[in-house]
Amino acid sequence: MILDLINYSLDQNHQTFSIEKTDSQLLTLNIKSKKYIIYFAEVSHSGGSRNLDEIRIQLSVSIKHKLIGYTAEDYKVILLGFDKDTNTFTFWKYDDSFETNTKQSLYTRKNVIEEAKRNGFSKYYYRKRDPFNNRRHDQRSLSLSVNAILFSLVLKNFSKIFDRDFVDTFREKIKRHNFPYSKDDLLLSLYLYSLERKTKNIDKNDPELLFVSKLCNERFKILGFSPLSNFIPEDYVKKFRNINGIYTKIQNFKFTDPNEVGGYPGGAHGPQQKIWDIYFEENKIDKNRLKNDAENLINKIKSKNLEILIGKEQILKTEKKETQIYTISSHSNDEPELLDIIINKEYQNRIINPDNFKDKIEGLNQIDKANQIHEKTINNLAIIFKNKGLPIHRTIHIDFFSHQKNKGYLFEVKTFNKDNFKEQIRHGIMQLKEYFFSYALYWKKIPTSTNLYLLVDRDPEKFLNDIQKKFLLSEKIKICWISNNKVVTLKNQVLF
Repeated sequence: MILDLINYSLDQNHQTFSIEKTDSQLLTLNIKSKKYIIYFAEVSHSGGSRNLDEIRIQLSVSIKHKLIGYTAEDYKVILLGFDKDTNTFTFWKYDDSFETNTKQSLYTRKNVIEEAKRNGFSKYYYRKRDPFNNRRHDQRSLSLSVNAILFSLVLKNFSKIFDRDFVDTFREKIKRHNFPYSKDDLLLSLYLYSLERKTKNIDKNDPELLFVSKLCNERFKILGFSPLSNFIPEDYVKKFRNINGIYTKIQNFKFTDPNEVGGYPGGAHGPQQKIWDIYFEENKIDKNRLKNDAENLINKIKSKNLEILIGKEQILKTEKKETQIYTISSHSNDEPELLDIIINKEYQNRIINPDNFKDKIEGLNQIDKANQIHEKTINNLAIIFKNKGLPIHRTIHIDFFSHQKNKGYLFEVKTFNKDNFKEQIRHGIMQLKEYFFSYALYWKKIPTSTNLYLLVDRDPEKFLNDIQKKFLLSEKIKICWISNNKVVTLKNQVLF
């Protein structure tokens, strides 16, 4: 749930980020040019009888050494404790005073996180305890406990949150942070804008305005932002996400719509444009997709359950070297390894944000590789080759590679639908040509007599046109798919 809360908080605040689990209790988080390593654990009682209200997280020696390694790579360290009962995160300051060769506890108190649940945040000044029982050791430090949904606000101000003066102004920062429309608020408003009506313009008396207003306010309560006066500017408590506000937001979307005239320019152009671009394709709104996403969100809000609202996402645990390398052109000349493919490996979903890739095509390729159908197709291909007694390999770039004597077989796997077929074919061709040059001609890792195959997840013949067929032929690339446990190509010719 810790991962879900962090992901939800950043996403709702319109952040562009990537997050990945690199250890059982470590996350790497990248936001623009900033890099964070997050150590997370659930807070628990120390087990002693000294103070029953005292709770803590512990840093082991091995974790401390890992954190030191990340700081050497310019990562900022975040120490985070989570309490599920109160849905709060507690943050402690990481500094050079930590003793690296002893286990260490970081403390807060139960009444502190209970206050954070009621009021959004609470602070706790504690004395750092010397692991060697030096009584003269009397340094005091600050921990900050906050509603977990405020993670993005803490991160935005992370360099200041342990200053005493900052904590005193944190209440006003929370109110300013929560006032703008979240991603969910904008989704509901855009959905209302897209609905078919008898008249061209939405009317202020439209009952759907009240429906969306109630949903936005209910969502706010599910997140623990109640009473409202603690979490938004006092002047707006009575009119927070009211009918007039939702109506104005819809007029903002009308102003954004290139097919309409009028509306209000409004503020928050960036977030509004961002969600508009998600659903605006080929000069029109994809109403089916928007409807599905909005109805899914409405059902989550109606559940009145925080865990359902924030969604359950699994984040794939990967080796560090794979998280840092995306394209061949983006890294050094070091030769990538040929790795064995594990058959029938359990699928794990990954959170991929394409905005975090400078190369937009590579961002789309990474999303495609995280697709469950993509992984299943590779798995089925591996089974076919293994049954023939042939090796099954992959690399950080290549989906599948095998060889027999001096002949190689290089596969790029693509899933497609009727809307992205042309794009996927183009991307697959580019990747195969780049991988062949890099691995066969430059690194000489695979034979120069390697055949190239573009493997799609199903029969593509009704989508292929003559130009595409002839272009694939001229580039010596065979398009193929799996049918009846065999790899086949056009005219049902069996390849493997």
